[in-house]
Amino acid sequence: MTPSINTAPTHPANRLGLTYRHEATRLPWTGPIWDVHTHLHDLPAAQRYFEVADLFAVQRVWTMSPLELVDDLSARYGSRLRFIAVPNYLARHLPETFTTDWLKRIEGFAAKGCRVCKFWAAPRGQDLHPALRLDSPTVRQAMRLAKSLGMMLMIHIADPDTWFATHYRDHHRYGTKPEQYETLSHLLDEHHDIPWLAAHMAGNPEHLDQLQALLDRHPNLHIDTSATKWMVRELSKHPYEFRDFCQRNPGRVLFGSDSVADSHNISFDLLASRYWALRTLFETDYQGPSPIDDPDLQLLDPSLPTGTTPTLRGAKFDPATLATVYHGAARQLMNRVDPL
Repeated sequence: MTPSINTAPTHPANRLGLTYRHEATRLPWTGPIWDVHTHLHDLPAAQRYFEVADLFAVQRVWTMSPLELVDDLSARYGSRLRFIAVPNYLARHLPETFTTDWLKRIEGFAAKGCRVCKFWAAPRGQDLHPALRLDSPTVRQAMRLAKSLGMMLMIHIADPDTWFATHYRDHHRYGTKPEQYETLSHLLDEHHDIPWLAAHMAGNPEHLDQLQALLDRHPNLHIDTSATKWMVRELSKHPYEFRDFCQRNPGRVLFGSDSVADSHNISFDLLASRYWALRTLFETDYQGPSPIDDPDLQLLDPSLPTGTTPTLRGAKFDPATLATVYHGAARQLMNRVDPL
């Protein structure tokens, strides 16, 4: 599929000058899509987000929104939304934010019907607060609490390979990438009786063989495809291996975008670019430049100019695989903890 490039001024999320409203109508899939990984942070931004979601057939959304916004979002968007419990990152400077307040918020989210609890365990998290380490007593206490309240567990583990080669070169402090999965495996075993969802292809789209081994060891583990720039860059290096991976693991790969909608991220092109790029990757055999700036490319090659984008290579899933990834897997997983 060749996009209809126009001469519109380009944006960091639209280097190709695409008319995303038109491109949305040209994508092959016509069924529903559930996005299990978004961040809706205020009502005006949520309104813009749903304008884009409607264009790209996104019917249901799981969102990491502030606890204080849950009632307002629910009143406006109803059953289209499911909420994911998160700490109050706006108060990240307060010592209790990731300890006692976090535990109270888990209870508050559960009281509002939330059935997913997110743990952000990126290596850089320890720079923010030691309680964010996956092996911290607070994390273990919070996981036990969330489980007791009927929640499934969501995890952000590891980060791109490019970051371990640059941002995380101090392996004494951050550990190697394989080491990130040691504690995770212990926790998956400890909480083997509830489902888990690992964001961003469990932090390892670069190495699908390692990811397969993780899924084989832990049948309670599921993954999502969020973090669009990262997924486009890495999965485009082996699109057919990615397609085979999804076919080999039906019901365990869920569609997610990591779209962020707040006062700083309300651009139509920014939000639309994530859905166009991911859907083009999954549905088509397009081979060409991604429309989205990817600064990670410059981490390893500083000679690349600003605005460089990776190559996007479509995997062209068959309809049955698309149906499972786009909504079937999410429906099945959510029904285990929160029947609709």
